[in-house]
Amino acid sequence: MQQFQRLDNLVETVRDSDSGVNSGTTSRTTTPEQRQQQQPQNQQFKRQQQQLQLQQQQQQNYGAIQQKGVPSIAVTATASVDEREEEEDDLDELFSHHRPNALGSRSSLADSRESIYSVYSDAGEAHYGRIPVTGDIQFHMSYDYKNSVLMVHIKQCRNLAPVDVKRNRSDPYVKTYLLPDKSRAGKRKTKIKKHTLNPTFDEILKYNISKAELESRILFLAVWHNDRLGRNDFLGEVTVPLDYYRFDDNSPQWYQLAERVPPQEDMSLMVYKGDLFVSLMYVTSDMVDNSPSKKRSSGSFRKKDKDRAKERPSGAGELHVLVREAQNLTAMRGAAGSNPFCKGYLLPDVSHVSKQKTPVMKKTTNPQWNHTLVFPGADISVLADHGLELTIWDHEALGSNDFLGGVRLNLGSGMCQGRPVEWMDARGEEVDAWQAMMDQPGQWVDAQLPLRASMGGQQVKK
Repeated sequence: MQQFQRLDNLVETVRDSDSGVNSGTTSRTTTPEQRQQQQPQNQQFKRQQQQLQLQQQQQQNYGAIQQKGVPSIAVTATASVDEREEEEDDLDELFSHHRPNALGSRSSLADSRESIYSVYSDAGEAHYGRIPVTGDIQFHMSYDYKNSVLMVHIKQCRNLAPVDVKRNRSDPYVKTYLLPDKSRAGKRKTKIKKHTLNPTFDEILKYNISKAELESRILFLAVWHNDRLGRNDFLGEVTVPLDYYRFDDNSPQWYQLAERVPPQEDMSLMVYKGDLFVSLMYVTSDMVDNSPSKKRSSGSFRKKDKDRAKERPSGAGELHVLVREAQNLTAMRGAAGSNPFCKGYLLPDVSHVSKQKTPVMKKTTNPQWNHTLVFPGADISVLADHGLELTIWDHEALGSNDFLGGVRLNLGSGMCQGRPVEWMDARGEEVDAWQAMMDQPGQWVDAQLPLRASMGGQQVKK
């Protein structure tokens, strides 16, 4: 509401200036030429005053809605994130333009006030759809593995739609996000190129992000026309999933700009929930008694694990999963962190008997378990039809445990023994780790895996 107060003060300044001008002009002698010049100005003043009255009514309506307890714009805004951010970015600049010459900037004042109201109403949708989308954008991406930096190299655009149709030109710039993060901190922008439909940017936009987290993101690029009064127009967008993107190919590619795509209803699968560090090994039957996992994780074999090993079919091996640590988990208790533990199943078996768990770590979002889960009776010849589900939970002594994230390792084929199943949905490093484990029996395969925010399908709750 401070923004509205600032605008109200400017409105009063304009009105005072209007009254001064009107009172002054009535006592002066004006020529016919001057009266002819003032006539359209007076008509423009009247239209702007009507707009201000309408906008004041909208402000009152907004205040009434707030008093009724409607959730704030941060939760339920109908205007897009792009619109809100551009209005906020340009607000101070708008005020700096209005203050020096309030009398000569009535039109700008009306436009700025209308822009502010678009944050709280559907009026902001005028930013989209007014200009038909045309043209392409050229860019490429690379990843600095040493410093964990994604670099988006924006090269150029071609054949953009003109916002100024008479002069056949626009003032384009490019804005990027790594979805689902559309916060101000996640926004990157190029410089604005004036009066062109074929801008050359040649700029690199950088994101500090781990490779594991990057695989759960989608690069979102949008081209916008910049208006000095903040009324920016949408010129097109491109989305590129990053789970299978080839960062070793540095050749720029052209992408066709598309119309605005409504946000997905459920982007929970892309929400970053932290990383899980594990090591996998398939232990053949003749290696079970001298398993290296016993040496790597002392005390990991409980009596329950030993009993299972005795019951394994003749000739079958074991799948050993060393759950090392997790990083950047959600803090369910604020500054006290969480009480996380890891639970595992060898799918498709989700029975209570097959469940494996690590100990609970207290008050931390970066637990270090170094605990081995052992799944006996595993035959390497059929592991292609199996999968490993690891989920992390916040332990509640007196209630239900809270889900913190999980991974699912398999071949990602969607099929088990010729039948479609939902849990065979691994991707990226989940698939790579499972395949490497099957290809290298008797050897540890290390993996850093981004946690999913939702497991879906076969998710098992305690």
